[in-house]
Amino acid sequence: MNDRSHAQGPFSPANDVSAAFNGTLPGNKRRADPSCINPPINRIDRPTLSRVFQLVDGGIMACLVATAVLVYMASFWPMLVFVGVAAAGLRLSSVYRIRARRSAWQHVAFAVIALGMAGTATILLARLADPAIVLAASQLSGVGAATLLVVHCIYAFFIEFWARQGRLASNVVVVGATANARRLIEANGRSKSINILGVFDDRQTRSPSTLAGAPYLGTLQELSHWPLLHEVDRIVVTVTPHAVDRVRELLARLSGLPQPVSLLLDFENFNPKRQKLEDIANVSAARLSGQPASPGWVITKRLQDLLIGSAMFLAALPVMAVLAVLIKLDSPGPVLFRQKREGFNGRLIEVLKFRSMRNDPAPKNGAVRQVERDDPRVTRIGKFIRKTSLDELPQLWNVLKGDMSLVGPRPHAPGMRTGAALTSSLVGEYAHRHRVKPGLTGWAQVNGSRGPLHTPESARERIRYDVEYIARASLWFDLWIMLRTGPALLGDSTNIR
Repeated sequence: MNDRSHAQGPFSPANDVSAAFNGTLPGNKRRADPSCINPPINRIDRPTLSRVFQLVDGGIMACLVATAVLVYMASFWPMLVFVGVAAAGLRLSSVYRIRARRSAWQHVAFAVIALGMAGTATILLARLADPAIVLAASQLSGVGAATLLVVHCIYAFFIEFWARQGRLASNVVVVGATANARRLIEANGRSKSINILGVFDDRQTRSPSTLAGAPYLGTLQELSHWPLLHEVDRIVVTVTPHAVDRVRELLARLSGLPQPVSLLLDFENFNPKRQKLEDIANVSAARLSGQPASPGWVITKRLQDLLIGSAMFLAALPVMAVLAVLIKLDSPGPVLFRQKREGFNGRLIEVLKFRSMRNDPAPKNGAVRQVERDDPRVTRIGKFIRKTSLDELPQLWNVLKGDMSLVGPRPHAPGMRTGAALTSSLVGEYAHRHRVKPGLTGWAQVNGSRGPLHTPESARERIRYDVEYIARASLWFDLWIMLRTGPALLGDSTNIR
């Protein structure tokens, strides 16, 4: 078999194994060992981080104005001018646009220019309006500029630190060993704007062991069970959009995964001087599934969890202390039950519950035995705390840690079965419930879908509610679900818990 020529056009052969792809012949192909791939974890969403910085700056500016009012009384207005011009200058100077390749010094330099212009404008306006308060205007501008500059130096340090760790770039896997994939990987090799973990392609006989340095990781079937799938932020399909049937087939097979899927429409005309590479894996790629959460919603959701969750945790501490004593007196074993559950993106998290059952060793096959009516494993105190859902109170700690949210799909155990079948195999949209953090309560629960799933119909109903929640999620919808949770629990006498 001869190497094919290096094709340049948009219709170049898929799965090129020529030297330009740094590949090997199919007979020598080796797949990358997942243990040798170390993707950056705990990534930070840049738009959300940008919004957080703006909110912090806004809070600092409000404090500066309040302090000026207290200290300078009627002469505080230059501080209003300063914070207004500074806010506009910082925004126009792009310091809030987080870029993985920008150095800390560049960020600080832009901040100095914006704050310097704000201070100069404030002093000039004070001189024109009332020369008697020029000194006060200079002092207010100096304090404001120094405060904000220190804060932005801190921002710059953390941005550069996180960028070096790869935490500001999305983890991406490429589907299709195509010419578009090669161009994407080669361009990213120069900019490091995204973390390309590797390539998946079904046509193994034509797939290289590496594609422009990115390892071949397996087929689409293997992608579904890839051990590092939970660390993937986006799947980019690089098959030419003109191959309509192939694109439709890939989309159907990838739709069951929690990660957003994008189709790389055109990389032939990519110009790094006018376009950022990270846009290719987000805005410039046709989004086929998985709408991203807005930065505002991400921040609102986390603040909601921290504020309401903290209040609930403190209020529940006396109740949890009493329950811990009763559980310890009722039966031997630990007070808390720790279980691995599937969290955001399918990542395994350790969920806390009060132990309501006698010690039951985990089955060797990893399958989870769901609770049944009159289950002999349930202890006396366990019956009470399960019926009232008080066994879930320790999960408030999971909420504060960030593993869970107050509202969202309830976390399922990996390998959970409904009857003899894996629950995940019964519903095509099952993985979509992992596109948000699991919740302490959820839309399914307040609509009566609680407890174990013993029939395919109950599994489909649960997932339907979970997907509906994700589509409708908002602050007010979350608050409405929380308000309905108590009455829904107290009025439920049919579900097994």
